[in-house]
Amino acid sequence: MVKKLVLGLVCGSIVFTGAVLMNGTPYAAQDIDNPVSIDSSYTSGAAGGNENSTPNKSGSEPQLQKLPITQTTNGVEVTVHSIRRTGQTTDFEITIKNGTNETVTVDPSRLAVQSNHSSQGKASEKVGASETNPDFTGATILPGKERHGWISGQALTEKDLESLIVELSLDGNEERAFSFAIDCKNLKFRTL
Repeated sequence: MVKKLVLGLVCGSIVFTGAVLMNGTPYAAQDIDNPVSIDSSYTSGAAGGNENSTPNKSGSEPQLQKLPITQTTNGVEVTVHSIRRTGQTTDFEITIKNGTNETVTVDPSRLAVQSNHSSQGKASEKVGASETNPDFTGATILPGKERHGWISGQALTEKDLESLIVELSLDGNEERAFSFAIDCKNLKFRTL
């Protein structure tokens, strides 16, 4: 109970300030054209499920989490439910809930995906968005509403994935940046 209360207070303060800690330094939401480099000290932890990403005990980086993962930034909640791999794309099943009084827009072209960033002996690559994103291209989410669908990145060539870092930003009265550190060990990828 005490751990949940402390975790709630920490997450609430992060959401309230709109800032996160990266490498021990506070950063506000980042511009997708000038992303913060991803540190190689991500670790795999037991945390998972519907929790916000939080710094590990050293306070430097969020831990890899099992799906589903939910993050909330300034009243907008994004959940990554599952991952699907095809020959052309790497797809993420997401739900976006708009808990604000503003309209939120999605620009799938700003999606970035990095595989196996800190996995020794595994190939790491970073890809951008797929050219086609029918569920979210031009999508708007009105106040109090939600949208569910698939957002697609380009295909990853590495078959043996241990981790994925997925970055997405949404626009409204302000830009909201989301970064999910996904533990892919023993993950069953969906296929078509």
